[in-house]
Amino acid sequence: MLRAVANLKYFAHVRWFVWSGVIFLMLWALLVEWHRVNEEAERTQVKLLAQSMSRSASSLRQKWELENKPSYSKTNGIDYSFTHKGWPIIIQDDHVDCAQMWDLLSSRQSPVDYISLIDKKNVRSERYNSCYFQITDGKWLALFYENETIHTNSFLTLSE
Repeated sequence: MLRAVANLKYFAHVRWFVWSGVIFLMLWALLVEWHRVNEEAERTQVKLLAQSMSRSASSLRQKWELENKPSYSKTNGIDYSFTHKGWPIIIQDDHVDCAQMWDLLSSRQSPVDYISLIDKKNVRSERYNSCYFQITDGKWLALFYENETIHTNSFLTLSE
């Protein structure tokens, strides 16, 4: 009788240990997969944001064409001018105002915040500085002008 009770306790402990192991493995697999899915989602978010900003710029350029090429315009309370080729630009103190350009071109339905902004003068344009927006850790969006034409590009950097 004692042996039967001991076996039942032994099997109860073994069963508890096996179920704990299975649950631990499932949680571990879920966390690993979640990290991979989250990374891919962040990468996709930055790519879509770059495309959205390009579409916004194209839309404003089409508006410029349809309105007989005005020298400046206003959208959602933001005043902006145009390059010689009709691309929207906001200039403050002889530099592109990166924060205002973000507000002008980023999505209006669900705005995305950026973590930091770097404003640099690069060799891409003799006249205009480039804007680099950090969206998430290691994921950036570049906004720059080349030959009086606006460009957006998403890119990844290594996390520190």
